[in-house]
Amino acid sequence: MNIWVMESDSGITLVYKPYMDFPVNEDLVSGLLTALNQFTIVEFKQGIESIEMGGLRWVYIMDKETNLLFIAADAKDVTAETLRARLDVIRQTFILQYANEKNKWGSKWAGNVEIYKPFENIIDEFYTQWKQAERITTVAEFFDIIGIFQQILNLIINVVEGHIPKKKKQIIYDRIEEMFKQYSNLEIVQKNPELNKITFVRNVGFNIIGIDPMNSDMYLVEKQIINLIRRIVEILKVEEGYFPSIKYFIEENIFDYLISNFSLLNDLNLFTFLLQLFLIK
Repeated sequence: MNIWVMESDSGITLVYKPYMDFPVNEDLVSGLLTALNQFTIVEFKQGIESIEMGGLRWVYIMDKETNLLFIAADAKDVTAETLRARLDVIRQTFILQYANEKNKWGSKWAGNVEIYKPFENIIDEFYTQWKQAERITTVAEFFDIIGIFQQILNLIINVVEGHIPKKKKQIIYDRIEEMFKQYSNLEIVQKNPELNKITFVRNVGFNIIGIDPMNSDMYLVEKQIINLIRRIVEILKVEEGYFPSIKYFIEENIFDYLISNFSLLNDLNLFTFLLQLFLIK
């Protein structure tokens, strides 16, 4: 697996972490990757999502708010869904560390790529966990589940930030904070350190990607995250009403996300649950 974090317009590589040898110069590869993505944007009005090239599978994720391009390459026996989920964990972690609400990206990016060097150690940690997970099917599935749940939580916060009036937004955040406070005080959470790694920051949202499945009861963690998602969706439906909430879910492409990841969600026995969660009153 090789990973790039790039500034999309300039093609400058901020972070490059290789775990496979390439027979060509890394800078040439970076330039080619950026050019391919720019070409598809111009010609097809959207960037690359996944391609097969040079005997490898390539996945792209474009973060429009920061204009950053995240790319991962791995062997073809790694599914595009798995590779994208792992890359999205890296994307979310990078943005939380360097471009979150308290650390605006515009003031952080000043042309000095050395400041991102420590992020390679974080990728190393993720990569080590993923290699361990490949030896254990249930752990590998857990990483997929975490990636999916993190994306769904992000989409829910996008609903609040993008569609809810300011006054009502504060009420919703107050309720979410109170709900999360109750969650944090649960005995089961206090006794399980990995559950304590779930965090919530107003206007930023939930972060669950710090959970280490090798040190946790995976079934217990999944159950608690599902409960958090269920309660947040219930808060939205109560405060905004059922039909406006459905409209917001559609506009934030939540259902599109579920359908586009149907195969993976179905394999993980999550598709029906999530679809019902967002659709049923």
